[in-house]
Amino acid sequence: MDMRADPRRVAFAQTHLVAAPRDRVWAALSDAGRLAHWWSPAGAKMHAASLSFHLGGCFLYATERPNEPPCWGRWVYRDIIEPARLVFVASLLNAKGSVTRHPRVPHWPRYVHHTLDLVDVAGGTELRLCSRPVHASEAEIRAFEDRHDSLRSDLADAWARLDAYLAGEIEIQA
Repeated sequence: MDMRADPRRVAFAQTHLVAAPRDRVWAALSDAGRLAHWWSPAGAKMHAASLSFHLGGCFLYATERPNEPPCWGRWVYRDIIEPARLVFVASLLNAKGSVTRHPRVPHWPRYVHHTLDLVDVAGGTELRLCSRPVHASEAEIRAFEDRHDSLRSDLADAWARLDAYLAGEIEIQA
């Protein structure tokens, strides 16, 4: 299956300045234990099941929210250029490990292509994220576009936790 991003619409894009050198930011993105502590959505706890950090490898995880069943996810790595770029396709999984729909957003795309560039800048590292649905129907594209504000908010929370970790304000157990 071709997993290139769908070019039909404007992608979701966000940048964030991290006051840390690029190699430290890269380490926080390439280690399952670190990812599990700062990447989880607000109000959820993430459990990293496994990380095969290589081209074609994947990151498997579960997020748990109070009074909800676990939600499984997977990132499949399409490009890794250390320490400058990660390209991966994200999907949600059911209990059998098959790609499934978002439990709260029924028309959410089953596959979302993400490109995350880490750029050395004065004062630290700029994260540049660009995300697009893959093989999406018109309804899925609309759902993705309609949730850009929610994506911005969720990422702002994640970036804040990354900032706190890299500043030494929270300890991450590896």
